[in-house]
Amino acid sequence: MRFFISIFFYCTSVLALVSIAPVDIGSKPGLSGSISTSISSKRGNTVKDEYSFGGRIQYDEAIDYLIWGTLTYNYGESFGVKNEDKLYGHLRGIHSTGVNDLNSEIFLQSEQDTFRDIKGRSLVGANLRWRFLNSTEWGKSYLGVGALKEEISYSHSLDNPHENNSRINIYAAYTKKISATSKITYIGYYQPKFKDSKDYVASQTFELIIPIYGSLHLNTSAKHLKDTTPPLSVKKEDTAISTALLWEF
Repeated sequence: MRFFISIFFYCTSVLALVSIAPVDIGSKPGLSGSISTSISSKRGNTVKDEYSFGGRIQYDEAIDYLIWGTLTYNYGESFGVKNEDKLYGHLRGIHSTGVNDLNSEIFLQSEQDTFRDIKGRSLVGANLRWRFLNSTEWGKSYLGVGALKEEISYSHSLDNPHENNSRINIYAAYTKKISATSKITYIGYYQPKFKDSKDYVASQTFELIIPIYGSLHLNTSAKHLKDTTPPLSVKKEDTAISTALLWEF
């Protein structure tokens, strides 16, 4: 237990963690969800505070559809100067097509990220999702293909003009239970513009969930994000390694 507590308070970076594992219609009927929190505070040669909060809610109708939504917030300061301020929300509906292992998806997303100069990014999209592996031994694998429409406004609008983009949306996901209550998950996204494939956003996320006690879990995640055409003065790539406590209900 002391090992887990040390990881929680001395994690490399703090990010609100809500499980990214893909879900299937009928896997958990009814209403369910999770809440996560992570707090890091350092004093001495380094003065640093980081806070993150996240929540996810899901309703599984069990036959035809499933709806889930998530909201996360991250805030950080170093020597009293803000160095992170990020808000993210996502809502997704999954509907059966009547064909085994093939579902349709629609989604809405909104985010703000001060240190990537994003005043607001909103998008709407749709996919077809194919579950091409469903094995107790080997886990589950998914492939999603679709499109999205995004609108981005920047804090420094003179340097970074308002954007309206149409993008292809492709993702691959894998999840596997490594015990009755522990699991690993990977999700990778690739989102190029329809008119310019060199302009794309790509992300990869690995997640490990380990039970601590009852419904309380330790959630560790590593994420890499790449934007080939970021706002002026913003780096093309971001990497985060994060640990949080996750309570499922």
